[in-house]
Amino acid sequence: MHTRMAWLLVALLVVVGTASAVGACGHSGSPASSADVQFVSPKDFAVANYAGKPLVVNYFGSWCGPCNAEAPALSTFSKAQSGKAAFVGVAVNDQQSDVVGFMNKYGLTYPVVLDDNSLGAKDGITGVPTTIFYNASGQEVDRIVGSASLEQFTTDFAKTL
Repeated sequence: MHTRMAWLLVALLVVVGTASAVGACGHSGSPASSADVQFVSPKDFAVANYAGKPLVVNYFGSWCGPCNAEAPALSTFSKAQSGKAAFVGVAVNDQQSDVVGFMNKYGLTYPVVLDDNSLGAKDGITGVPTTIFYNASGQEVDRIVGSASLEQFTTDFAKTL
């Protein structure tokens, strides 16, 4: 019995020591802070604020399977259009900390609105993901309802030009 308890104690010390060493290296495992993601208040978001270049608005939820499925393609697409278009994410029924994790996980670097259900209602959003494409004049030219591929994003974006 004493041998078993001694081994448990050794195992516990190894786990604690490893966790301390990882923490000392700056890899605490804690989630990224919200400072890594720019949040915009729903009352401060307006399509007109982005006039002059196309705008892509992606409604999503960090909890949404199809949103997670399309996020790698959306990340690639947004980086390819950097400077050519503005991007805004609108998080639906989500928590700020979960949104930060989602954005960082997929390398999404554009601003996010934590929707208070006012934007989704105004835009007629019935489910996520939904991506809306606006031209430089702020007119909606297309939307994708459901998970999209890189090819779909690229094809629908071309309609904004």
